Amino acid sequence: MDNDRDLLLISVFTFLTVSLWITFELLKTIKTTTVSSPVQQIVIPLDPKIDIETLTTVVNRKVY
Repeated sequence: MDNDRDLLLISVFTFLTVSLWITFELLKTIKTTTVSSPVQQIVIPLDPKIDIETLTTVVNRKVY
C-alpha cells in the first residue's frame, strides 16, 4: 500500500512540474516576438485604393 502512495505522489509532482514548465514556456513564447524591429518597419499594410491614373497609363501604352 505504501508503494502505491509513493507512486501516486511521484505522478502528481511530475504532472505539476510538467504542467508548470509548459505554462511558463507558453508565456515566454507569447511575450517574445520573432519578427525583428527592422522587418516590422518594412512590412506595412498595402493600400487597397486603386490608382486609376496609373492603370489608364498602362492600358494606353501600346508596344508592338
